[in-house]
Amino acid sequence: MKYSFDSDALRRRSKKRPKRGLVLLASAIIGLSLFIYAITPNSATSNIAIPQDELKLPDIYVTELFKELTAPSPSYDEELGKYVETIDGKRVIYTLDHELQEAAEKVLARYSVPYGAFVAIEPETGRVLAMAEYSSKEQLKGFTLKADYPAASLVKIVTGAAALKTGEVTPDTVFRYEGNPYKLWKRKLNPKNKRRENNKDTFAGALGRSNNVVFGKVGVNNVGAERLRDELSEFGFNQELDFDFPLASSTAEVPDDEYQLARTSAGFGDVKISPLHAALIAAAVSNGGVMMRPWIVESVEDPEVGMIYSGAPQPMLRVASKKTSSQLAKMMRKTITTGTSTKIFYKYAKKLVRKVAISGKTGSLRGDAPPGNYEWFIGFAPEEDSKIAVAGLVVNQGDLWHIKGTYAAMTVMRKFFGL
Repeated sequence: MKYSFDSDALRRRSKKRPKRGLVLLASAIIGLSLFIYAITPNSATSNIAIPQDELKLPDIYVTELFKELTAPSPSYDEELGKYVETIDGKRVIYTLDHELQEAAEKVLARYSVPYGAFVAIEPETGRVLAMAEYSSKEQLKGFTLKADYPAASLVKIVTGAAALKTGEVTPDTVFRYEGNPYKLWKRKLNPKNKRRENNKDTFAGALGRSNNVVFGKVGVNNVGAERLRDELSEFGFNQELDFDFPLASSTAEVPDDEYQLARTSAGFGDVKISPLHAALIAAAVSNGGVMMRPWIVESVEDPEVGMIYSGAPQPMLRVASKKTSSQLAKMMRKTITTGTSTKIFYKYAKKLVRKVAISGKTGSLRGDAPPGNYEWFIGFAPEEDSKIAVAGLVVNQGDLWHIKGTYAAMTVMRKFFGL
């Protein structure tokens, strides 16, 4: 939402006193509208235990304050115990958690990743706990807020949500497929190919192991192009998402061609996402299907008048019902217990996975901006009543591999839970 600020016009409007009858009528209409909105199942605020009077849109002045900036550049104030930055003579105080921010910065720098990003969010409030970026190649600015990066198999979460919403598929639905689960060929989509389909997996297992063939078939046979487009939109693609600083829009193209639709459903299509949005998707799944507006500005102080702005939680999108999001969360547990992240978590964080129920999703695909292999992990913990949602991205280049996004995310989650 964009604001324009006209102080003179604001003062002129404040001097006009509307008639009492009109005020009562307007109040009644607004009250009725809010009641209808609150009870609507698909409304973003349904099932959210946040009083309406605690929700606050960014102040007009604050919106103007940040609109020209690429990204925050805070420094840690030891005395205050907060990350702060002076902008236009005002002291901006950030929501960042010092231990988590430091852990994220250190793990990316320690392994000298060509390009890396990490974001942590408090799912229930949208408060940004960490937002780090690092490159051994160049100085970065706003890497976590750009949406130039292939979403890869993170798209399987969206495909999964769309399939569950049809009612035709459950986490326990068994799918048969031919051969290697990662090689998605046209022949494997053909209904006449059943005699070659000697392998099988549940829908939940297919998500955990990132089975491209199963998700390609689900995209074609259960979801379809139109439903997938709608689902991507519900998850925040192809639209502006509000944030304190300029956030690039994540984009998604869904083709009608059957084979290309299958590839897009499995994560090979033209779908681009920012690390911040990736973390928001994990946060929304863990928060009963509600995506909270992300906020990193805790407060702004004016040296003459004191505090002029204070951040607060605000619902932004409903991506799924509580039932669907709960099903997705349980499916995403498979990524840690029997799937693509099992080796890393059990090798480096045994105590963490034994004591905390972690859900996640990996993604891996080549990209061009910058060129390299994009290695994602998004997730949250605990599975129920989640306290943290994360997105880790590492872009590896050439033959030398450093770490993956999974390792970066696991490292920060260990710090968060003290394990």
